[in-house]
Amino acid sequence: MWFLALLCVLGLAVAGVLALERMLVYPFDPTEVAPEGLDLPTANVIRYTKDGRDLVIWTSPAAGGKPTLFYLHGNAGNLANRAPHFGAFAEMGFGIVAPAYRGSSGSKGWPHQRAILGDMEAIYRDLLSGALTGEPVRPVLYGESLGTAVATHLNARLGPADRPAAIVLEAPLASIAEVAGHVQPRLQFLTGIMPSPWRSIDQAGAMTGPLLILHGSDDPLIPIAQGRALFEAAPSGDKLFHEAPGAGHSDVIQGDALDVLLAFLNRF
Repeated sequence: MWFLALLCVLGLAVAGVLALERMLVYPFDPTEVAPEGLDLPTANVIRYTKDGRDLVIWTSPAAGGKPTLFYLHGNAGNLANRAPHFGAFAEMGFGIVAPAYRGSSGSKGWPHQRAILGDMEAIYRDLLSGALTGEPVRPVLYGESLGTAVATHLNARLGPADRPAAIVLEAPLASIAEVAGHVQPRLQFLTGIMPSPWRSIDQAGAMTGPLLILHGSDDPLIPIAQGRALFEAAPSGDKLFHEAPGAGHSDVIQGDALDVLLAFLNRF
């Protein structure tokens, strides 16, 4: 009986850790919103099946030799919240492939690091081969906030021939533990037992290609020092760090930062 009781206690503890991680790391909005109603006339929705679960992907074709962005979103809201971002990119001719993680924007399943990475790698490889959109695409990997951790880990899983044309990291984090330590030090211990540590700093050594990091000087959630640490750890010989003066966490892409971003993307 004591053994069963112990199993119950352990089960409750694991469930509690997973629930806490979902609340802190993955507070996604599961609502699915059709892009047609968001002034995204060129956007399409792909239903992608992985491990028996349907994942939602928004796509928009590139125009006139412009690059396609493999856009990995952050943990707030859903794809619909990025519609202004996507619309601006589409107007400038950039292609978009924006997968929604499990539990976000109509995608099914419970999010955690291993599952998200498996999903994103499968989608990325199908984009690379042409199986996703009908023609092979070597994209620019674009990560935003939590998506920067997904981007750095995904890049590290790819061989040199399969890596993206370039990487853009907007407000990147070094690890979930460091973010927690900044926001609420009491939470830092708990991040050590969560299944999603997202230690981007450990994957920075694989960023050998063109790299742009954009970070707000006044980011209250992920201090700019974390972005600088990733930049210093990346061995790329073609890298640029841009500090957006006065910007916080979600308003980085404006003014000079937008000009820097567009100049970088137009190289590819």
